[in-house]
Amino acid sequence: MDAQGHVTSEEVRKALVLIFRNDSESDLQQALLRVLADDLKPTDEKGRWRPSPLLILVAVLLCGLLGVFFYFTIGGPR
Repeated sequence: MDAQGHVTSEEVRKALVLIFRNDSESDLQQALLRVLADDLKPTDEKGRWRPSPLLILVAVLLCGLLGVFFYFTIGGPR
């Protein structure tokens, strides 16, 4: 702050960085992990992240569909 009490743009920038660094909602990685985590128990006993059962089901179905697609397009019977 200068002698007249005005705040510089650099001081405002530093203050905003400090505010948003501590805000978990502004961190994209933390927000995605929170959305994709299990609703009942987002962490296990050791503190590791647990994915949602719906996310696991969608991933397994997607892998199955991709396997069927590649089987019939690349390696299917000729």
